[in-house]
Amino acid sequence: MAGPEQEAVALLSGTGMGPVLSDALAPGGLSVHRWTRRRVHHRPGAGVTAVFDVVALAGDRWAAEVVCMSTAAPPAGMSPDAVRTRHEGVDLVAWRHPHDPWLPGLAWASSPEVVGREVFSSAVPAELTGVSYRPTRRAVLRAAHGSQVRYLKVLRQDRAAALHARHRILLEAGLPVPAPCGDPARDVVVLRQLPGTPLAASVRDVGAAALHPEQVLALLDALPAAALELPARASWTDRVLAYGHAAAVALPEERAPIERLAAAIDEARRATDPGPVVPVHGDLYEANLLVGPDVRGPFGPVTGLLDVDAVGPGHRVDDLACLVAHLAVLPTVHDRYEHAPAAAQRMLAGFDEVVDPVALRVRCAGVALSLVAGARRSGGPPDRARRRLEIAQRFLGEQRFSGARRFPGANG
Repeated sequence: MAGPEQEAVALLSGTGMGPVLSDALAPGGLSVHRWTRRRVHHRPGAGVTAVFDVVALAGDRWAAEVVCMSTAAPPAGMSPDAVRTRHEGVDLVAWRHPHDPWLPGLAWASSPEVVGREVFSSAVPAELTGVSYRPTRRAVLRAAHGSQVRYLKVLRQDRAAALHARHRILLEAGLPVPAPCGDPARDVVVLRQLPGTPLAASVRDVGAAALHPEQVLALLDALPAAALELPARASWTDRVLAYGHAAAVALPEERAPIERLAAAIDEARRATDPGPVVPVHGDLYEANLLVGPDVRGPFGPVTGLLDVDAVGPGHRVDDLACLVAHLAVLPTVHDRYEHAPAAAQRMLAGFDEVVDPVALRVRCAGVALSLVAGARRSGGPPDRARRRLEIAQRFLGEQRFSGARRFPGANG
């Protein structure tokens, strides 16, 4: 398992990144005064990426910069704003945010003046807030202008049109997805705001008591048959060996039990029945569901379904496992999520009625294992990652049903 990726994780997690940060800032006439690491993200087979906050100097002027670097192969026609360099035997691409060479529209979407003019047709700059940023992959920004709010989803080159079409297909089917504003431009899809708050807040406060399993199932049932014509994506559990590798890199002291667990989940995945191929969301978890306190529509309190990039053909059990496993690990994010385990169990019991219970738990284990490495991205304590590993082990080890098979390696 050791190799270039593990070496890259060790390098980008270490203390010797000053020279690379200097290389990234030099084209802008800046020098490094001090820096802190925000996070390191390892995607097996796709590279390692790190984000740094840098206090820089331009002569006698101070500047706050965000510098990113990645081991991923650079895209063709890479912007001169990015720098190719090599450090301790590792090839890197480094850039100052927002000049991500994989996301050519990010600089446009990060300009308050440009967004005010081109999104809101106003000479008054928009107020921009970063919602999420996954370097080399995608970004989401919230743009506010008076009472109007839009969300800007920045994608890799030539992917915006496909996402725009997905939103249109789902809107026509009656799904509560954000409506696009006009056609995409510069690899950015502009979306309208939906009512409601993320399900995570309801889980934190009351265990999402108003949301019932049958309402989640109704939401998924409403996914149109046209989604079956979209490209299929591997589920989290289909890629469990890769995520096991990432988990072992993040927790090298747990390498052996992680490898056994990943192999056991993969064996169990192939041995259980996932059910028929149906339209799926592909990344169904609490951050991608909005709920309203007083709304009782066709999907109960659900007012919004977000992040539909992965909608396409798949297995219902993978969507359900994604939601249950994410709920189960919420207490590892913050102890305020004390109600989350009960919410996960309530959803699990309801979903057992429509998919194979053993297959569901196997896939819950796969999703939980995929979240282990993420617990370390922002320098979180090792205990957080280990708790997620234990949750994955528990899901695989459960024997709640007569005749349920206990898979080898379930307890590490």
